[in-house]
Amino acid sequence: MSAGTSEHRFVQTPRSASPAPAKKASPAEHRVQVAAARLRVTLDERLGRETPAKTKALAKEPI
Repeated sequence: MSAGTSEHRFVQTPRSASPAPAKKASPAEHRVQVAAARLRVTLDERLGRETPAKTKALAKEPI
């Protein structure tokens, strides 16, 4: 390396030790998540894929 080359270009900033606390979704955001989960379940059924249990549970919630 030359004297003008920075050695910091490969240094990554460390990630936080604990993730930020999850905020509660607004009712509108929750409806969107339920609708998306229902679409995912339908698509997975048609494609013969396994849907995660968490997604199936969300899809069963009322909008």
